[in-house]
Amino acid sequence: MPLPPDLSKPIFAMMPELADRIIRGECTYCANPLTPFTDELSKKEYSVSGMCQSCQDRIYADCAEEEDNAPW
Repeated sequence: MPLPPDLSKPIFAMMPELADRIIRGECTYCANPLTPFTDELSKKEYSVSGMCQSCQDRIYADCAEEEDNAPW
């Protein structure tokens, strides 16, 4: 399991329910239990955002799709 996000960050003071999710081993985004991560980059992202692999896949797939449709 990767290192969890730093709970002393200001976001966790403003939104303590997110810190509670991390403590319980849940995703900060969807609140589902964490599942294994597929690669080191995903583990690193978890240590920043607290998002599970499924949420990372959905969010970054959407970002890649938007980038593919960008006019540049």
